[in-house]
Amino acid sequence: GKFFAFHIHNGTSCTGNVEDEFANAGVHLNPNNCDHPYHIGDLPPIIENNGYAYMNVLIGKFQIKDIIGKAIIVHDMPDDFTTQPSGNSGRKIACGIIK
Repeated sequence: GKFFAFHIHNGTSCTGNVEDEFANAGVHLNPNNCDHPYHIGDLPPIIENNGYAYMNVLIGKFQIKDIIGKAIIVHDMPDDFTTQPSGNSGRKIACGIIK
């Protein structure tokens, strides 16, 4: 399977423009102004398997109230966990709003 970066963003919409169809998802959720990969929104990568992916994550970086209404993004590249500000994770290819 292929690895894809998976991040919670600070925006509340999966809308955008011609250059970035999910531009309004914003940037990684990072209220404490940390470096990547220590943003609240930085999650482990997802791994594709024949077009599907499933993941459970237990993380103590946020509470549910901190992420309700925020955008969650799948990027087209794996996260390198180093490059600022977003791990060289490529373009946004999928977006959802956490409900």
